[in-house]
Amino acid sequence: PHEREIEVCAQCHARRGQIAEGYVAGRPFLDHYRPALPRAPLYYADGQQRDEVFIWGSFLQSKMYQRGVSCADCHDPHTGKTRAQGNAVCAQCHLPAKYDVPTHTQHAAGTPGSQCVDCHMPATTYMVVDPRRDHGFRIPRPDLTAATGAPNACGSCHAKQGPAWAAAQIAQRWGGTRPGLQRYAEAFAAAERGAASAPLQLRAVLADPTQPAIARAAALQALAETRAPQAGEELRRAAASSEPLLRLAVAHSLVNLPPEARVAVGAPLLADPLRVIRIDTAAALTGVPPQSLAAHRGAYERALAEFFAAQALNADRPEARATLGNHYAAAGDAARAEAEWRAAIALEPQHVPAYVNLADLQRALGQGAASEATLRAGLAAVPGNAALLHALGLAQVRSGQRSAALESLRQAAQRAPEAPRYAYVYAVALNDAGREREAQQVLESTLARWPDERDARVFAVQVAQARGDAEGLQRHLKELAQRHGADPQVRAFLASMQGPAPAAGGGVR
Repeated sequence: PHEREIEVCAQCHARRGQIAEGYVAGRPFLDHYRPALPRAPLYYADGQQRDEVFIWGSFLQSKMYQRGVSCADCHDPHTGKTRAQGNAVCAQCHLPAKYDVPTHTQHAAGTPGSQCVDCHMPATTYMVVDPRRDHGFRIPRPDLTAATGAPNACGSCHAKQGPAWAAAQIAQRWGGTRPGLQRYAEAFAAAERGAASAPLQLRAVLADPTQPAIARAAALQALAETRAPQAGEELRRAAASSEPLLRLAVAHSLVNLPPEARVAVGAPLLADPLRVIRIDTAAALTGVPPQSLAAHRGAYERALAEFFAAQALNADRPEARATLGNHYAAAGDAARAEAEWRAAIALEPQHVPAYVNLADLQRALGQGAASEATLRAGLAAVPGNAALLHALGLAQVRSGQRSAALESLRQAAQRAPEAPRYAYVYAVALNDAGREREAQQVLESTLARWPDERDARVFAVQVAQARGDAEGLQRHLKELAQRHGADPQVRAFLASMQGPAPAAGGGVR
């Protein structure tokens, strides 16, 4: 069958991790592998390949996949070579008299742009020598480039003219923009920048059955991460879906729900037909109150045994040991959690999450000096890492090393401009140190790039008010109301601004 054939190829041609051995052709892919969904930073907001994602995730977004095209329709499965040369591959299904002509390609035959792949399968070169074509088969959308940051095929040849020019050319030659099948770029871009509109846009993607299941699964994950009030109901609905990737997204997203909601939504997935869904559900339910799992104890223990088997299979990789550390920490077994994180570091001294998690555990146990030492050991192995610098800065704040904390937090914000939270925390620290003007400058710079960053906007209101900056105060209040006015916490904060002035540093955190 179509799906089984593609899953055979997906073993190598998907960005995935292995969870079990013993795969043979015809068995479910998700019984043996955990695939990555089309999310940043692996993919652009419109679903195009970005990192090395190996075809499968792009192909499942395509109309060709929806229509039943399989890998072997275009490629010989034994050699990997295409079944014909150039546009003749596409001509197996697409009438050349209609599509392989300048009236469709808008380029003269034999010139760049006249090949189907030039516009519908743009290539990215990996490792300098390995060009791979995106298999999403999407219509070029230069009109989305400015808004989402996603590249467009026109830019491969017309970079100097820019995306606005390309969008105007398409509108002129085709009588307007053709949206194509994949209509979720704006939603994912909104989620990536933390826009208040993101939950509504992501729910619209979820509600559209014409959109690829893999994209809807990614939208579900992104929605859960916003912790919007509607996320729980969407996860509950998707848990009963016939689409395996949607159920996988549910299992992965359970950790974003309160413990009691995790059990209500996730318990049925402990007996899912597919192993990876059972495993990820068991991992997410670790640490919930034992009595809430009483009715599902047998299914949970069986799924947990599969979880441990998957980590044992990958015990030579730091990710597996770190995952075990996370499990034991959630289960309240600090000694085993520490042992596993240290094992991860021994396997790969540059494995940042293990240092951060171990230091956090040590802090929780009241071992402040040991926590700081762990973070410094991490920085010795990975000099300048922003996550470690940020964690070190927070540790230094807690231990009263204010000057050193400011420097660590400054470096973290500087080294990771793509993480606005670091800049926000640095601004808070500056303000607490009495350096309100510098705090305001950091906030202004951050909000210029990340205008939807809610916490930074709230704090900018407070700092402006404390400094007597009437213009800044009104500007940030207006932006806050426009961008986040539907948020109940923001509404309450705005209402409080009508009363006594709140002290800078309070508000929504």
